[in-house]
Amino acid sequence: MDAETLKLALGGIAAVLVLWFVVKQAARFLGWVETSEIARQAAEAKEAAERKRAARAAAAPTVASPSIAPQGIPPHHVAAIAAAVAACGYRVAHIADPHTGGAWAAEGRWLQQTSHNPH
Repeated sequence: MDAETLKLALGGIAAVLVLWFVVKQAARFLGWVETSEIARQAAEAKEAAERKRAARAAAAPTVASPSIAPQGIPPHHVAAIAAAVAACGYRVAHIADPHTGGAWAAEGRWLQQTSHNPH
């Protein structure tokens, strides 16, 4: 074995060792990134749960006593219905999407009009 072959062999071994070290360090870095990301997500989830719990506590209705609990239709619903009736002037109003239902009527008219032959 001459000097040139020995240099190439040692260079190959050194390249493999450097490559192994780089891959090992990259794996350690990626593991650290993954661990820190999982910890960050867990902290965010805990913080979001605490905010949600605080919002629920703030939005929870306070009832003085169970015997005074409201029964039936809430007053603001009654007021809204009364306002709608007053605005309509006691006429019948149909509340629906105006773009639905026309196909059935058109098909029914077409079937009725084409169901018999004129003289």
